[in-house]
Amino acid sequence: MLLHGYGVSGTYMLPLARSLAPSFSVFVPDLPGFGRSEQPPTPLGIADLASALADLLDAAELECPAFVANSMGCQVVTELAVRLPGRIGPIVLIGPTVDPQRRSARRQLIGGLRDAAREPGSLLARTACDDVRFGVAALLATARSALADRIEERLPLITQPTLVVRGEKDGFVGETAAALLPRGRLVVIPGQPHAVHYTRPDLVARMVDTLVAEEVEQVGSQLHWRFPHRYVPAAEADELRTRQDVLPFGRDPRGKQPVVLAPNE
Repeated sequence: MLLHGYGVSGTYMLPLARSLAPSFSVFVPDLPGFGRSEQPPTPLGIADLASALADLLDAAELECPAFVANSMGCQVVTELAVRLPGRIGPIVLIGPTVDPQRRSARRQLIGGLRDAAREPGSLLARTACDDVRFGVAALLATARSALADRIEERLPLITQPTLVVRGEKDGFVGETAAALLPRGRLVVIPGQPHAVHYTRPDLVARMVDTLVAEEVEQVGSQLHWRFPHRYVPAAEADELRTRQDVLPFGRDPRGKQPVVLAPNE
């Protein structure tokens, strides 16, 4: 299950979905009020979006899927992981927000502007279209909920194996999230922005594959891979070349030290 972030839809998760599709059945939802989903009567906060996500799991008959979330999507999936831990499998948090050291609206705005300059133009255009559909009032209400949400209080309660992925040039987040997770690991990808799953979907897909394989080996069971495919809107050609590098990702024997990939990996 690929979960989008603030003010955008699931379309910017599609490059990663295509990289994962040969190995997994991939679900790319639009949360209520985002993308092509229905607009709720009032904008939903993080807790409400987590409830909607639980309903989606029920509707899709997914027992315990792996999650890959970006930005505000990390807040939503961690809320559900604490509330209903049995419904969530291994988790990948890409650029989790909000960093408690940068919680003010001013710092988030500065970080957002800094990060926007590093994102590819195709992603910025897609985000602009999603923002127009979402509306200014809804964007502001959701931003207030995200800023007020205390993700750092939930992270120590999450029991799932969790990989935190951070682009080196991410203007939003620090590196505190992985240290708070009981089973957390951190990977920093040099030269990449907040939406590293969009700029390097091939690399992130191999990380997901490794994390899920480790969990299957540990629990001694098989996951259900082959669900019927659902409709995914706006299929688009991936602009990035898929690379065949060996995945430079593994356990750090010292514990919580981040794994920093080499620039050419």
